[in-house]
Amino acid sequence: MGVSQSPPSAVILAAGRSTRMGRTKALLPWGDRSLLAAWIDRFVDAGAAHVAVVLGAEFALIRAEVEPALTCGDQVRWVQNLDADTTGPRESLLLGLDSLPADGAAWFTPVDVPVVRTATLIAVATAWREAAAQTTGGVEPLASIPRHDGRHGHPVFGGPSFIQRLFQGEPGDRIDELLSWATRRLAFADVDDARAVVDMDDLAAYQREAPPPGQPDPHC
Repeated sequence: MGVSQSPPSAVILAAGRSTRMGRTKALLPWGDRSLLAAWIDRFVDAGAAHVAVVLGAEFALIRAEVEPALTCGDQVRWVQNLDADTTGPRESLLLGLDSLPADGAAWFTPVDVPVVRTATLIAVATAWREAAAQTTGGVEPLASIPRHDGRHGHPVFGGPSFIQRLFQGEPGDRIDELLSWATRRLAFADVDDARAVVDMDDLAAYQREAPPPGQPDPHC
């Protein structure tokens, strides 16, 4: 397929009901903005041409809260998963990808992880491009992943071939299972960014990672 020349896009998965967090995850404060807005801004800073935000039952609430404060609103694609309660992240990811250019690569992340540095996003995209440029026979890497202290993290950067394989799967397929299968066709970006390997599964984990409310995130 060759290395995509189109600018990358991004997909943020935020269709869950936040039962473990106890609050709407996308609207949690992240410094001087919401967690969702911080992710959108970070992807745009890293060069994303478009950012698809996939929401579930709280679509109207979250969009109304976040959209007015964005300075890059024309780059955001708002997508609703009407079956979010009965489908998984793969189905939400496909809905988001459907709203983006068909021939490009894309970062993707759940919203409920710490916002990584712009440099981390660029490093992950660069790792994929460099690995793709070195391949022979048209067999490009499927995706690239950040790695910190020997641990794999987020966001994933999927190339066009990886995105094609996602669309060829079956409902209920897990994204991590596809990544595990594709181990020999993954590129890794070693980053000095511990946030890339941190999860925020509950309120305590979020509070450990979040910047002070009302202040800019120093981890840019």
